[in-house]
Amino acid sequence: MMNRWVAFAIVSACLVGCVGRASGPAIPLAPQESPERAVAASGTPGSELPEPPVVKAVNGVATVDLVVNQNKATGQPEFQYAGMPNVAPTIDVKPGEAFAVNLKNDLPKVPPPNMTGLQEDINLHFHGLGVSPRKPGDDVLTMLALPGERLHYVVHIPTNQEPGLYWYHPHVHGETNYQVGESGMSGAIVVEGLTRHLPELAKMKQRIIIVRATGIGGDDPAMTMDDDGMPGTQGTSEAPGAAEVRPQFSNTQPCTFKDGLKVSLNGARHPVITIAPGEKQFFRVINATGHKTLRLNVPGEKLDVVAIDGFALDTYPGTPPALSESSVIIPPAGRAEFVVTGPANGRAKFQTLCYNTGPNGDPDPYIWLADLVAPKNHRASADFANRPLTVGEPLPANEYTTALPPPAVKRLVVLSEDNKPHFFINGKSFNIKAPPMFVVHVGTVEEWRIVNVTYEIHDFHMHQLHFLIESIDGVKQVHPHWADTVIVPHRKGIGKGSTPGSVVLLMDFRNPVIRGEFVFHCHILDHEDQGMMAKIEAI
Repeated sequence: MMNRWVAFAIVSACLVGCVGRASGPAIPLAPQESPERAVAASGTPGSELPEPPVVKAVNGVATVDLVVNQNKATGQPEFQYAGMPNVAPTIDVKPGEAFAVNLKNDLPKVPPPNMTGLQEDINLHFHGLGVSPRKPGDDVLTMLALPGERLHYVVHIPTNQEPGLYWYHPHVHGETNYQVGESGMSGAIVVEGLTRHLPELAKMKQRIIIVRATGIGGDDPAMTMDDDGMPGTQGTSEAPGAAEVRPQFSNTQPCTFKDGLKVSLNGARHPVITIAPGEKQFFRVINATGHKTLRLNVPGEKLDVVAIDGFALDTYPGTPPALSESSVIIPPAGRAEFVVTGPANGRAKFQTLCYNTGPNGDPDPYIWLADLVAPKNHRASADFANRPLTVGEPLPANEYTTALPPPAVKRLVVLSEDNKPHFFINGKSFNIKAPPMFVVHVGTVEEWRIVNVTYEIHDFHMHQLHFLIESIDGVKQVHPHWADTVIVPHRKGIGKGSTPGSVVLLMDFRNPVIRGEFVFHCHILDHEDQGMMAKIEAI
């Protein structure tokens, strides 16, 4: 199983704060758009990649009014912004600013006929930000709006918050996969300032891309491919011995079957991304799917990765500011920020390659995401000289850029499941009324060993903070990096000789703003909904 990190050939192919100085100028986003000028996601194949509207701060606060309503065509819930259906704006803030979200639940109290899947409750999680878990901040445990009710969120961005890509989505336990995965309720958050650290990025066109996989997935193993896939022509299973697994395993052909979901970029199916030959563009990608692991690739081109989960790679001392790779792996909820070079022949596919999630995992076959196409009258490639990604000003100083103290505590977290299906952390299924599984002390660092005893990958996520990935399946990371999601490899082998998958993480609880109760869980959202989540309290 490959490492969550990226497809950096770093491991084996099977693994495959409130003080500080404000950050600098923004990486250029789409200009502030009035609602009537915002580009809608038409979903028509071959149209230009749409851009969501952008909300910036006024007098230090970016204010967003969001309505949750029912999509008349599907019956599923959706975000509505400024009267536009199925639109979630990008929240663009500087370190030291704040954003306020006024969330109104306009879903019907009683599901209409033939719409029994409609869920009623709603709330929000601001994924990846080091902010307070207490109301009116990033509180997913006590803030909840029933139909006809409203929630008001205020999130203060620390002055030394890492500049990068974050996102927001509902986090109602038991409904998360339906609302986020199948219904596509998600939006981007950008914390400005990365261009001071990597100035060449400011000269590139920026594209914020939210990958969603919506609809109700199918489980029929005899399903045939749709126009996303090319059976027999793409990658093969990456897990050694995957072809020899026993028949009771469900994911015996991970690279040939679809799952019934419709994959889109910013709401559009198979859009065009205009890029001249040799041109450098800055892609900032959110995996907002419920369970798909993306292995992003442009055939024949390298992808220069500069940030993972909102943190520049060199936030951790000793890791280089950029790594050039043929593909980038992003688990569900993860983000990757990388530079794409326009193909020399003027056309290529932007795609996700097959990823083997394990003998009992969800199939993640090849998917055609978009077409990279040169403009009709493009400039000569000499206009897009190969500018190296050199480091400018240092990143904001905070706990993530300073030396880590020795771990104060070592913990074991075991991920398991049965065939009901129920999912467990340390043998327990989530109960919101239960006390926290762990109580941690602010100001300390802990070592967590996450062990996966199942035959499918899990996607570990911790709220309110990032962790340092030290090792995966016992293999030390050549370039350790900070993340808020990580793939925990599946169990290998059969019977007594089998070996659980594992990762070792350093949890950084030194930021005092995280005091309170929050959660950690598997971000394969149906696993979370069916119990693979636990509470933690920072005191």
